[in-house]
Amino acid sequence: MADHAGLTRESIVEDLAAMTGVPSTQIADGDDIADLGLDSVRLMSLIEKWRATGAEHVDVVALSSDSRVGSWIDLLTRAPGRHP
Repeated sequence: MADHAGLTRESIVEDLAAMTGVPSTQIADGDDIADLGLDSVRLMSLIEKWRATGAEHVDVVALSSDSRVGSWIDLLTRAPGRHP
């Protein structure tokens, strides 16, 4: 199911896979982003891509608060202002 920004779990995982070189089938919700090899430069590129897709509420601070893939998916697919 797509969210307000057009981001889905699948698209986020594909973006992470493209940036890290880790196959999307090997990326699990419990994985830590740093363990996948995502550096700060690539992170900024992803944030800009996701903002352009409509996830304006996403920033480094928000993503850094919990670096697990599943947490990022929850944050990125949540409507701005809606809390867990």
